Amino acid sequence: MKLFVTPNSPYARIARIAAIEAGLSDRIEEVRVVNRSPDSPLLAYSPVCRVPTLVAGALVLGESRQICAYFDDVIGAARCFSEDRAADWQARALESVVTGFLDGVAVWNRELRREAAARSAFLLEVEARRAERCLDHLEAACPADPAAWPWDFTRIALAATLGVLDHGLPDLDWRQGRPRLAAWSAAAAARPSMRATEPEVPAEQPPA
Repeated sequence: MKLFVTPNSPYARIARIAAIEAGLSDRIEEVRVVNRSPDSPLLAYSPVCRVPTLVAGALVLGESRQICAYFDDVIGAARCFSEDRAADWQARALESVVTGFLDGVAVWNRELRREAAARSAFLLEVEARRAERCLDHLEAACPADPAAWPWDFTRIALAATLGVLDHGLPDLDWRQGRPRLAAWSAAAAARPSMRATEPEVPAEQPPA
């Protein structure tokens, strides 16, 4: 199998973490690509040409959620998605908050990478407010014991999202007033799969 990634993509990081947790690292070749490159090798497999993309024989899967579900099938046991999750609408509700949080943070971070004159003040404000609301919601949902939350797709996606805040928006003190989420994040960051998928270079600072 081939997994096309970029080192700083939180979406690719989700798939990379899941692969390590599932013990599939020796069965997957990671292929690093450059986003939006006109000669990307990923174009040979996917017209969408976005990371992550998993190539498993004739199967080409995009989107981290689909790739994580495939990993569950490959290893023959539920890891990212529990077997009884289909009827657990509260679990799905939390996942929807986390994935929406991730999408908003990705937009926010991307906007900050633009030249200052080209940034949308409206978009930056919208995403900053969304992030604060999501952080407060997740603090309320987070258990006092970090181990009480299962390490599944939702929590992997949350860890990747908080990683974007730490690497891409270092001036945002998201831990302030959110002790349970901060404790959970610290425990998550200590996992070998998280350490192995840390961005290899510091995130580029927004242009002045």
